[in-house]
Amino acid sequence: MHLSELIHQPQFSSAAQEALLNVLVTESWVTSEFAATLAPLEITPAQYNVLRILRGTHPRPQTCSDIAERLLDRTPDVTRLLVRLERAALIARCRAEHDRRVVEVSITDKGLDLLSRLDDPMDQAIGRLTRHLSDEELQTLSSLLDRLRTDQE
Repeated sequence: MHLSELIHQPQFSSAAQEALLNVLVTESWVTSEFAATLAPLEITPAQYNVLRILRGTHPRPQTCSDIAERLLDRTPDVTRLLVRLERAALIARCRAEHDRRVVEVSITDKGLDLLSRLDDPMDQAIGRLTRHLSDEELQTLSSLLDRLRTDQE
């Protein structure tokens, strides 16, 4: 469905406005699809993101600030997110031996198991979301979005 039909706005003030609104609407749609895929295992997209970060560096632990820098959604409340994951025994947190002020975070075996159970459903969701685009179009889309973020700090 075309953006103007979706948000019931026949015209936009500029191509830039239309493009950026399209990015926002699409981000919301993708997030909703991911949330629906993750919901049966009672995990949020933000929690999934943290677990994927930790799996990517496993067995090396990450600091809270390392995780915060890599999150897709720059939520200011990383600590609360980590507490929930720790309560579910999906991660472990401990003080760094070299500096007791630093908290190191590692994914647990339970967290790794959960991610392995989510790999196929998430791959299927990605396939559904991108089924109308060729690999070449997806690469072009990715390049254009990279260019859009050129001045991001």
